[in-house]
Amino acid sequence: MQEPSAVRTRLNATNVLTMLLGVALVLGAILTVISLKPGGSAAAFAVTGVDANKCPEGTGAPACFQVLVQNTGSRAARVHCQLVPADGTTALFFSGDAVYTSAAVIDPQQTLPLSVKVDVTKGHDTVVSPTIGCAPVAD
Repeated sequence: MQEPSAVRTRLNATNVLTMLLGVALVLGAILTVISLKPGGSAAAFAVTGVDANKCPEGTGAPACFQVLVQNTGSRAARVHCQLVPADGTTALFFSGDAVYTSAAVIDPQQTLPLSVKVDVTKGHDTVVSPTIGCAPVAD
């Protein structure tokens, strides 16, 4: 017959090994869930508003618009926007370019106002707001 202390020692060692195995299984399950979890979506930009504005003096354009560009994604990024003028018009950002690239990142849900001046081309007399397309800058 075995001594009670030898049985108790074997029982304690079995309990400890069983608990360690349980902890290892739980940690393995947690690591598996974390590694299989999809990453957050990338930055995405949408033009959320186009409003006619009075042109500041000296712009030399008959019409101006302010467009609101919002980061609708879940990551911060710089934005690149390009103007497409309507037929019979020209459109430029106040910088004088038809493209704009932000120097700083735009945070998720942050809105960036951009000003645009629009003029008519020869033979046309109707000012129409331009189309603006914006996308994240791949860094």
